[in-house]
Amino acid sequence: MTSVLLDTNILLRLVERSAPEHDIVLAAIEKLSDRGSKLVFAPQVLVEFWVVATRPVAANGFGWDPPVVGKAIEDLRQRFTVLPEGPDLFDRWLSLVRAKAVRGKNAHDARLAAAALVHGVTEILTLNVSDFARFDGVAPVHPSSVA
Repeated sequence: MTSVLLDTNILLRLVERSAPEHDIVLAAIEKLSDRGSKLVFAPQVLVEFWVVATRPVAANGFGWDPPVVGKAIEDLRQRFTVLPEGPDLFDRWLSLVRAKAVRGKNAHDARLAAAALVHGVTEILTLNVSDFARFDGVAPVHPSSVA
């Protein structure tokens, strides 16, 4: 069974039904599930989800109240598999950011790539394919190429 890591932007668009990308994200997740793919995410994704979901709309967030976000996160944890974090994650991340000379906020993407690599996950479903293209061993997949 293949596993596919879900990026934060995928889970945000899945939960926010009014998002323009909601339908394509939902279709991609359904198709991957139908194919027998195991859909997973790293705990970091839930932290990023919280940040965006609770951030004000004026600051490019959803403006949701914390209890609403907490419920959404619990629902996501029930629906998909959360990958465990262990000491290998930091070492893999550090190796990636050094090897690829990662700067700034892209270090977050490197950490997701590291989580995938540590767990043998070879694909990441994301709306930002270019953010992950540099990380060997993890193929970024846009929902439109699945659905």
